[in-house]
Amino acid sequence: MSTILFAGGGTLGHIIPAVAVARELQKQHPDISVHFVCSPRGEAAFLEKEHLPHTILDAPRMSWNFPWKFFRAYKQSCALLRSINPSVIFSKGGYIAVPVCIAAHRMKIPIILHESDAVMGRANRLIAKMATHVCLGFPIKVASCKLQKSDSATCNLQLSFTGNPLRSEITRGSREAGLRLTGFSGTRPILLIMGGSQGAQAINEWTAAHLQELTSVCDVIHLTGKGRAEGHKDQGPRAQADSGMRVDVAPLRPCALAYFPLDFAHKELADLYACSDIAMSRAGAGSIAELAGNGIPTILIPLRGVAHDHQVFNAKSLLEREAALLVTQNEMDKKLMNMLKQLIHDPAAREILRSKIREFCIGDSTGQIVNVISHTLAGKQGT
Repeated sequence: MSTILFAGGGTLGHIIPAVAVARELQKQHPDISVHFVCSPRGEAAFLEKEHLPHTILDAPRMSWNFPWKFFRAYKQSCALLRSINPSVIFSKGGYIAVPVCIAAHRMKIPIILHESDAVMGRANRLIAKMATHVCLGFPIKVASCKLQKSDSATCNLQLSFTGNPLRSEITRGSREAGLRLTGFSGTRPILLIMGGSQGAQAINEWTAAHLQELTSVCDVIHLTGKGRAEGHKDQGPRAQADSGMRVDVAPLRPCALAYFPLDFAHKELADLYACSDIAMSRAGAGSIAELAGNGIPTILIPLRGVAHDHQVFNAKSLLEREAALLVTQNEMDKKLMNMLKQLIHDPAAREILRSKIREFCIGDSTGQIVNVISHTLAGKQGT
C-alpha cells in the first residue's frame, strides 16, 4: 500500500484544501493511505474531526533567528518519513512544509507543491526548487514563481494551472437549510461577511459600527472568527445575535432579527453560502475559491502586509477579470457601505459578478490535482 504525506500548516487555509484532495484521492484509489503533517495552531483539531491521521510538527517560521528549532523540526521530519515511508509528498506550503520537504528531497521522495495564491511566498519558492511538479491555484506567470531555467532543468519541474481544490460538499449547500439555520425569511438580500479562518478584527469592527445601516437594507450572516461570537444555543439562532462579539456590542442589539453571527462554520458553511446573495470577504485563496465555486458576487478586502501581500495580488487577479470588487482596508469607511448598497439594489450588477466569478473557478481542480499525484506515483513505481 502506498502512502501520500500531506504537509502544510499555519492556518486552516493550508489544511482544508489538502483534505479535499486527500478525500478525492482515497475515493479514486482506496488502496492508498494518507497522513498529514500540521502545525500545533489548531489544524490538528480539524483533522481529528475529519478522522485523518496526522503528526504535529513544531517548526519555526521562515526565520533563521532560531536555527536549532528548524534543525529539530528537520530531524523530526526525517524520523517521520522513515517511519511511514511515503511514496509522494503533497505540500500545501507554509513554514511547516519546509523541513518536511527538505527531508523528502534528501531522501529522493517526489514532491508535489500546490501554490494557492497569485504570488509565491518565501517558503514555497524554496520548496518549488525541490519539487517535481508545481500546481498553481491562480493563472500566474511562471516568472512570478522566481524559478530559474537551471532550477527547472535540475529537478525536471512541471507546472500546471489546476486552480484551488474544493471540498465536494461546499458547492452543494441548501438555501432552505441556510435559511432555517439563520432564521431569515429569504425575502431580503442576504450579505455574508467573512474574514477567513482566523477572522478579521477590522472587518468585525466595521460591521459593528455599521450594522444598523446594513440591516436596514439586508440580512447579515457574520463569520467573526474563532472566539469572537458567543451564541445562546437554548434561545434559537436569532437570539445569537444578541450575544455580541469582542467589539463594542451596543450597536448590535436592536438588529438581532436581521443579524446572525457565527465564530466558525464547517459543515454548515455550504448552506450559508447557498443562501447568500452577496459576500464581503478577505482575499485568502481558500475563501475566493469557495465563493467562486458558489458564484457569490463578492467585495474583497485584502489583508495587507503579510506574506508578500498575497491577498492583494489575489484580489487584483479577480479585479482584472471583473470577477470581484475590491476595497482596501483604508477605504472601508469611505467606500464600502456605498458599494454594498449599490450591489444590494442592483440585481443585474450582481448577476454579472456572479457569472464572472464562476468563470474563475476550475470545477474539477481537485480531480486535476489527484491526477498529478496519481501520475507521479505511477512514475515512481515504474522506475
